[in-house]
Amino acid sequence: MIVYGRLLLMMFWFKTIQKSPELYLFYCKFVFDLVISFISFIKMIIYGLSMTSWADFFFANHWLTFMFVWPVSSFSTLRAILVLLIAMDRTCATYIPIKFFKYRKLIPTSFIIGAVLSYSIIDISVAFLICQIDLSTPTDCVSAQCINGACYQRYWLVFSQILYALIIALTLLLCLKIFFWNKANLSGDLKRANRLAMINAFILFIFNFLPPIANSVFSNYFEYVGAMNSVCQTLGFVVESWLTNVSMRQKYRVTVVTSSGKVVQRSTVEKFSEYK
Repeated sequence: MIVYGRLLLMMFWFKTIQKSPELYLFYCKFVFDLVISFISFIKMIIYGLSMTSWADFFFANHWLTFMFVWPVSSFSTLRAILVLLIAMDRTCATYIPIKFFKYRKLIPTSFIIGAVLSYSIIDISVAFLICQIDLSTPTDCVSAQCINGACYQRYWLVFSQILYALIIALTLLLCLKIFFWNKANLSGDLKRANRLAMINAFILFIFNFLPPIANSVFSNYFEYVGAMNSVCQTLGFVVESWLTNVSMRQKYRVTVVTSSGKVVQRSTVEKFSEYK
């Protein structure tokens, strides 16, 4: 939360990091990561309290736990869809650059974000209409599988694995094009966008793709190792946010020398974006 919050403030409030049109979807992903990190922080506090004398309270009022457990799963699904669109965006820009830059400007970033958020309607329908999550019956656990129900958790695991597999496949195509086939000179912004996409795919594979597979193979592993999905996801956010922060600050911070000879760090005037 601290790293992503600071990064967003430096870009949109203090303007010490220059914004780039090629990274607008990444900025939206940073917001998703910040929101998920905040909700996960509250969820982990509840997990900790459930190991104390407060356990009976959370078992009897598991709707309270649900208010923080289910949104993490739901927002993680939306984030995965956004990352898939980013991977498609970067792969198309690398393989078919002429057609991409010709037609990409016809699809506003706001439309893409709206399409991603609209999937929440399907997610809510699956949770409450198809899986019919019960919030009134007391439980004796606080894990996501117990709170969300086996039906929704199975849907979420399968859907996440499919999305992450597609993201990894697209990123591998991107890597092949960049490292073996592509001899053209790319602009600095496009190189950074591709780099961020590859960093994100690597983090997804290690911290988001493998834990759900382990959860599918060992359905009761929460009883032995705890909230491993949440821990791995949060650790992935930490690693990714640090790498992203280093990359963004090194590449986008602009040095300006004032008339008095003082060196300051600030961004240049933001250029008009055809993607906006």
